[in-house]
Amino acid sequence: MKLSDYKDEAALDLLADLIEPATEILADAEVRKAAEDGSRLRAVALAIKNHKRAVMSVLATFDGVPATEYHCNVLTLPAKLIELFDDPDIAQLFTFAGQTEEQTPSGSPTENTEDVAQ
Repeated sequence: MKLSDYKDEAALDLLADLIEPATEILADAEVRKAAEDGSRLRAVALAIKNHKRAVMSVLATFDGVPATEYHCNVLTLPAKLIELFDDPDIAQLFTFAGQTEEQTPSGSPTENTEDVAQ
């Protein structure tokens, strides 16, 4: 099922179930750097190596299976990952979710120049 197929309560449930594992994966500086450099396969490999439970949780969520009951193998995993990465909505979701670190402002704060009644 494509991400855009989820509606209403199902969409809310899906998002709630994805927040924690996605945040864990995207908080990894190595994964983010690989993704930003355009190396999607390296980012996926790092996510799998460094965040196995989070990756399993994401895959289980998309399959509608509890993470404790989800199983994958080396033959089915590549197809599943390709399916997920071919969905442009998923890329957008994970890009949005990855924007969690504090940004440095580009300049100094501006002064309020409005007249203040005294």
